[in-house]
Amino acid sequence: MSYSEDLLSQDTRKALRLHLGEKASSELLSVIDKLANEVKQLQRTKVSVTPIVPFSTVEETVIISD
Repeated sequence: MSYSEDLLSQDTRKALRLHLGEKASSELLSVIDKLANEVKQLQRTKVSVTPIVPFSTVEETVIISD
């Protein structure tokens, strides 16, 4: 089961196939799957970054991350 099946209803996928055609809707769903998987990966690997040297205002705070 692809991730787009969790994100989009059967009706939405059917409408995409109907209005865009089978090939175009498959390509679009593939892109949605790739983007959704990338977001999931980023959510799993995100880290909190703490400012090393805070300045007097938030706008001046320099955040350094690797």
